[in-house]
Amino acid sequence: MQTIFFDLSGTVFGSFDLSLRPGIRETIGSLRDAGYRVEFWTSGNREQYESLLKNAGIDGSVYPKKTALPFEPDLCVDDEPEGWMPGYRYKVDIHLAEDMPGSPILVAELLCHSGRNFYWD
Repeated sequence: MQTIFFDLSGTVFGSFDLSLRPGIRETIGSLRDAGYRVEFWTSGNREQYESLLKNAGIDGSVYPKKTALPFEPDLCVDDEPEGWMPGYRYKVDIHLAEDMPGSPILVAELLCHSGRNFYWD
């Protein structure tokens, strides 16, 4: 099973107002339905983001960035990807706030970059 990591601040939640990125709940659900493991990481307050995910109805573990992980991600989705990130790094535009949203993250685009074809594999 491939693992996809999502950054939280600016990727899943707004950097300014902590609003949920448009369509992100559906994107995560579709990835999981397709057999992917989806987890999260942040350089922010882990407990705060665990609570935000729970309130948004999104399951998943939150890991601190730049720490040892119990597994290696195949794909890292981030608004500011860095060279140390394992696996393929997929850059998305930043989601700042509800009135300054980031573009929806499309499942087909993510899977194309993960080396798997969503529709035929």
